[in-house]
Amino acid sequence: MDLTASIVKQALETIRFVDVEAWSNEVFNQSMLSKRRILFSASNNDIEIA
Repeated sequence: MDLTASIVKQALETIRFVDVEAWSNEVFNQSMLSKRRILFSASNNDIEIA
């Protein structure tokens, strides 16, 4: 497929952000960094400072 400026313009004008966000979550899922942040932030809440 030959991507021209008019094809890209038409695609950007017709796609909804909700669809792009759903596609992104499906394709890329959750990053390892965000998984680590969630894991370590949960474990920090268990520590009590004396």
